[in-house]
Amino acid sequence: MLNLHRVIKNNLVSSLLGRHNRQTTPATTGSPVAPPAARFLGNSKTAMAIDVNAILLKSSTPSAATLFPPFFLVAVEAGSFARGLLLLALYPVLRVMTHETCLKAMIMVAFCGLRRDEAARIGRAVLPRYFFRETERVEALAEVARALPRAVKVAAISRSFPTVMVEAFLKDYVGFDVVDGRERLRDTLNQTEKKSTRCRYPKPMVFHDGRLAFTPTPAAALAMYIYFPFAIVLALVRIAIFTILPRRVTGVAAKLAGVRLRVTGAPPAAADGTGRLYVCNHRTLLDAIAISSSLGKTVFAVTYSLSWLSELISPIPLLRLTRGREEDRRRMTSLLARGDVVVSPEGTTCREPYLLRFSPLFAELADEVSPVAVNERSSMFYGTSTSPGAKCFDSVYFMMNPRPEYSVHFLEPVPTGGRSSSIEVANQVQGMLADALGFTPTALTRKDKYLLLAGNEGTVGTKRSKGK
Repeated sequence: MLNLHRVIKNNLVSSLLGRHNRQTTPATTGSPVAPPAARFLGNSKTAMAIDVNAILLKSSTPSAATLFPPFFLVAVEAGSFARGLLLLALYPVLRVMTHETCLKAMIMVAFCGLRRDEAARIGRAVLPRYFFRETERVEALAEVARALPRAVKVAAISRSFPTVMVEAFLKDYVGFDVVDGRERLRDTLNQTEKKSTRCRYPKPMVFHDGRLAFTPTPAAALAMYIYFPFAIVLALVRIAIFTILPRRVTGVAAKLAGVRLRVTGAPPAAADGTGRLYVCNHRTLLDAIAISSSLGKTVFAVTYSLSWLSELISPIPLLRLTRGREEDRRRMTSLLARGDVVVSPEGTTCREPYLLRFSPLFAELADEVSPVAVNERSSMFYGTSTSPGAKCFDSVYFMMNPRPEYSVHFLEPVPTGGRSSSIEVANQVQGMLADALGFTPTALTRKDKYLLLAGNEGTVGTKRSKGK
């Protein structure tokens, strides 16, 4: 085992250090670009520690510019836009500080006064998306952790980031056994020998949270703060277009206001006697509104939980569900008797190109369902959030984007009768939508998302309908 360990270590050192700054591509070598300067700090028969600082910073030379984006994300997502503005205002001073002083200043601004659980949530739900932007380097880093025998435990050491910022990413998505940040730098090899958990491969990035949809470099962050007041006014104008103006003119007015709606496929013919059930994937709270605009008529939308603000500004009628199967069946059947209904069987939004598991209840409500593949484009602000205090502004943030965009693709109707069970129909519809969007279907659920991002199951009390 020791000889094998030495051979693998020597090969990795040669690969990672000897080829530093040399570009290699899958076309010529069959492997991703080697990460820069991953340093092996020590090893024993059963443990190894690797300095991953350069990979996390995407640079072998730490600077204020490379450190700024992740700390800005913590300041804004865990603190506030005001805290982020303070960090941005300090940036010129940070550039002339020594590396250590600059780090201490950024940590103080970003973390001062934050609860540890909130900081940990950002490290778990927001920052992995930032680190994944350099996919080739993440894959190369994961190969380092996977190449060693299972008996060898691998520790990652970051000298620039607190543990809470990088632990979830390096453990859950890359496969390291132990992560030590700058505040816990000590003899990590005594630690790694005590650990037995080992990930076989990095997990795909399915869930993440946070409001910012761009890499917050100092220049990009400054542009955001300059644009912010105009974004609020623009969002109010756009929301007023959809909630106040007659439907026949909303399309033209929204386009003039910078909102783009792309429609493909042929909407199905109107159903006889009852309404048509449209089944779509769930990107934001505006999915049903985009479908309604595409059809040129009002539809009903069902939702499991909704903030008072979203309900107030919605231009279409909404119905809350209870997550009680029989009661929800009764409510949706009643709506179908009155008109067309849009339902999102995922039960929650998903930002990445994945589809969560579809609840099969919709397949038991009508003889035929109409799948609709929807997608959105956010260039500055995400229009979804798992934070209870911020969810009421989801639609507002989406409309604050410079050019928010929705695409709606109507697919062929799917019969629900015959020998197929409701679960089989749900899986069939999920597969159709995944193929149309180029997404990957999964068996993950709303509960999985909220346990990862918010540390709870995402259940909230539902209000009873009027008259009940």
